[in-house]
This record gives sequence, C-alpha cells and structure tokens, in this order.
Amino acid sequence: MPDLETALSLVKTRLNRLPADTSLDQYLSLRLLGAQQEINGMLRQDLTDSTADLLLLVDYTVWQYQNRDQPGGYPPWLRQRLRERFLKAGDSA
Repeated sequence: MPDLETALSLVKTRLNRLPADTSLDQYLSLRLLGAQQEINGMLRQDLTDSTADLLLLVDYTVWQYQNRDQPGGYPPWLRQRLRERFLKAGDSA
C-alpha cells in the first residue's frame, strides 16, 4: 500500500500548494483514499508500496481533483497507465 503521507505531499506539489498550507489536507487525504479504493477495485488487487503505484495513485488523484466537474472519460495517458498496471496485476496472479 502506498504511503499516504508521501502521496499527500506529492499531490500538494502537483497542485502547486505550499507544504505549509494544510487547508485542504483532510479533503485531499479523503480523495487519496477514495482513489486508492477505486484503483484497487479496478485491478482486483491492492496497490503496492512501489514507486510506480505511488505515482499512479498521485496522478489519478490529481486528475480526479482537477476534472471533478467535467464530464468524460480518462485521458489516454491515464487509461494506458491503468491498463498496464491491470496487466501487471494479472501477471502476478
């Protein structure tokens, strides 16, 4: 399971928020947990503590946050990363 404190720090960096700004920490932490649950459900396997899974979680969370009010599916780059991770999960089963 990815370290959620590290993930929160990376999400804040991607959103250009200062580390000292904690005004959205609770909200972003809940978004991270929700994104992690969604990804785990899609993969039918838990994310690991690998760097690749941490970055996938961060990218997915930031994409959700930035596109929360816009209709449409995943962008091609995110769909590809999810597909590759899904295939990797299938290889280890």
